[in-house]
Amino acid sequence: MSMFRSRGVLAVAILVTGATAHAQFDPLAVRLELLSPIRRIEVQDAGNSHPSPSTPFVVRAVSSLGTPVPNQKILVVPGVGRDVPSLWDEFGFRGFNTSGEYLFWFGGAMLQYLADTGADGTAAVAGPYFDGPPAAYVVAAAPDPWMPLRRSTWRYFSVVAVSKRPPGTPSVVVEYLNPTNGHYFITVMQTEIDALEAGKFAGWQRSTGAFIAYETAQDAPPGAVPVCRFFSSRFTSHFYTANPDECDSVARNLSDVWMLETREAFYIHVPDKVTGQCPPGFQPIHRMFNNRAAPNHRYIADAALRDRMTGAGWIAEGYGGEKAVMMCTPA
Repeated sequence: MSMFRSRGVLAVAILVTGATAHAQFDPLAVRLELLSPIRRIEVQDAGNSHPSPSTPFVVRAVSSLGTPVPNQKILVVPGVGRDVPSLWDEFGFRGFNTSGEYLFWFGGAMLQYLADTGADGTAAVAGPYFDGPPAAYVVAAAPDPWMPLRRSTWRYFSVVAVSKRPPGTPSVVVEYLNPTNGHYFITVMQTEIDALEAGKFAGWQRSTGAFIAYETAQDAPPGAVPVCRFFSSRFTSHFYTANPDECDSVARNLSDVWMLETREAFYIHVPDKVTGQCPPGFQPIHRMFNNRAAPNHRYIADAALRDRMTGAGWIAEGYGGEKAVMMCTPA
């Protein structure tokens, strides 16, 4: 495989494809169920450029009637090429701190990303990743044929790669996008993730970003602080802050626009307020403001993406001057 260009982003997309040999099944009606958790943390050697998944990605192919589809060819591969199912954001990044784009061919190394579903419609694939820590990327799953016009059938896993196991009981914060208004949303709550994945909130779809945080105070290690979450029905937008003074100020002065949903959306570490330096073993999260009449923020763990977004008119918010570090996540 040859790399076309490199970027700094980490997100994993697992792609599933296949064509059934049974005439009673319409391949265009095949959909995928993700049996593995849709988010995972991978502890990897920073020197390994193509680390393997800790456990296989397991999916099930089902028909429009909900019955298993056996003998379905499945492709489960990091979404690092435009010629296979993948996920890229509006700025041309496929995650946080990822290495770039690759050209795939069907043969040789590609075979390790292929599998056939069994009688129960399930298949497991564990082909290597293309990105080492720290990174976040999407692994895309798509039933064959996987042409772009069938993008609605693609499914995704979010992966965060780190060099050592984070302290405490960590969770993955997953990013979503509403293409209609260009707004981003993040959540660590499994109930919200399940509802979003089920399409219960119209217009929202998985995005490329992900990072590690802690769902509760009991999960968090020493030094982690709670994050306030606000919602604006006027702008259909959420706002997050780990600064208690900022939280109090917004709740006190802007309550007519921003409703405080919780003071414990998740727990996370914060940088030095002067230098923007994160604690050892942590990397920066930048808070990006869209600078539009309908305000929205995006939370990213990628300096190159930060610079790309500021070039597109977004404003980087945070400590440490141009570093613009608002929070810190395990690296």
